[in-house]
Amino acid sequence: MRRRIAAVGMLATAGALALAVPAQAATGTLTVNGVIRQNPARGCYPTLSPVIVENLTDVTVQVYSAANCQGTVTRVVAPGMSAATVGFSYFVN
Repeated sequence: MRRRIAAVGMLATAGALALAVPAQAATGTLTVNGVIRQNPARGCYPTLSPVIVENLTDVTVQVYSAANCQGTVTRVVAPGMSAATVGFSYFVN
């Protein structure tokens, strides 16, 4: 009986650790249309066109022609670069 309880406890602990994976974030500062994000989390963000990006992070940023990171990629902004383009959302990789 004690072995079963221990096994269930170990499985529960392993499951909790698997779900507790930290969110990935870029390191550095990303400025989009004057909005500054320090160490932005990976994901899609809304914005208004035209889009002015200053990417001082360690990851690329993709600007999309439509909301919710849909449509075509209008610009990929590499780390350390700045760009102006059209778009309505951007994705931090």
